[in-house]
Amino acid sequence: MYFSSIKNIKVFFVFNFFACFRPHWPIAVIYYQSITDSYASAMMVFSIIFLSQAVLEVPTGLASDLLGRRKTMIIGSLFSLIALVLYAAGLNIWFLFVGAICEGLGRSLFSGTDKALLYETLQEQKQTKRFETLFGKVSSVEQISLGVSAVAGGLLAFISLQFVMWVAVIPAVLSFICAFYFVDINRKSQHHQSVYKVLNNAFNGLVVNRRLRLVSMAEVLDFGFGEATFYFQAVFFNLLIPQWLIGIVRGLNHLCGAIGFWTAGRMIQHFGYKTLLLGGRTIASLISLIMLLIPTALSPFVMAAINIEYGHSSTAKSGLMQREFSDQQRATMGSMVSLTGSLFFSVISVLLGYIADIATPVHAMIFGLSSNIIVIWIYSKLFTNSSKA
Repeated sequence: MYFSSIKNIKVFFVFNFFACFRPHWPIAVIYYQSITDSYASAMMVFSIIFLSQAVLEVPTGLASDLLGRRKTMIIGSLFSLIALVLYAAGLNIWFLFVGAICEGLGRSLFSGTDKALLYETLQEQKQTKRFETLFGKVSSVEQISLGVSAVAGGLLAFISLQFVMWVAVIPAVLSFICAFYFVDINRKSQHHQSVYKVLNNAFNGLVVNRRLRLVSMAEVLDFGFGEATFYFQAVFFNLLIPQWLIGIVRGLNHLCGAIGFWTAGRMIQHFGYKTLLLGGRTIASLISLIMLLIPTALSPFVMAAINIEYGHSSTAKSGLMQREFSDQQRATMGSMVSLTGSLFFSVISVLLGYIADIATPVHAMIFGLSSNIIVIWIYSKLFTNSSKA
């Protein structure tokens, strides 16, 4: 099994690169708006993605815990591929909505499963202390892939937005093939447990464990507000810089994210969770607010540069949660957290679109940033009287 563990880590690097090579991300909201003629409707595509993900989170988390990680990753890759084909066809808004449902299903299958498989791979080697370091490096590959594909997407958009969508199908096919190379890690069998018992134990674990409860609350808000705001950024950037330059900015954003993820393990060891989560978020939020209140052509580049903090905080949160999750309900507990975050996203994404329609994209961005006040407060509570800061 040692060989299988090493193989999984190698596959993760290749799989994540192809799975995240999405040249359409920088212009997705603009592409959807070109079909729907409304920012609210365009953002509704994202809302459906995460609403369908939310509905399916717990069932797919259970499937992962009960049936195995490898099969779950393969099926998730397949539905992600189907979603991209439907987006690229883009015949009407219903193609976008059905594609969004398929993407939501794919995301729900990945959610919790990928982190659980990585953690269990290290657990089998008795190297869980390396989780943050390896998770950060694997995630940095995602950011590099997103960055390279963003630049490519910005340039390919000169041909047409739909052409960019069809190009995105190719790496999705390759990630689907890569998923077959994952190997399941032997775990304590869950087949003797009822679905109700797995759900009940997972829910109780989230509620009773104070540290896990607080980190999960921060993750839910971060995902709901943060992801919606990130997708909407293209609209704000389009007010300040040419459309073709948005891909360059997205590339810089992901490059800085990659640096953050790659260095996260060392940063956590050196500064600790408290400094990275509480201090880093405070500084990044203040800089983002200034860029929104005083918007210039430099704002998109500055906001992209501070994405280093995202890599640090995401790795720190994942490490804290994986150490608090139970081995028996690891994917289910992760899916419960993702479910709540997805529900938040489905609401916030549409709200951002409506705010932009009736006011301005800047007002929508400020609304999205407002959640950081609560997140910072949660972090302050997390590290109060904590010996694990």
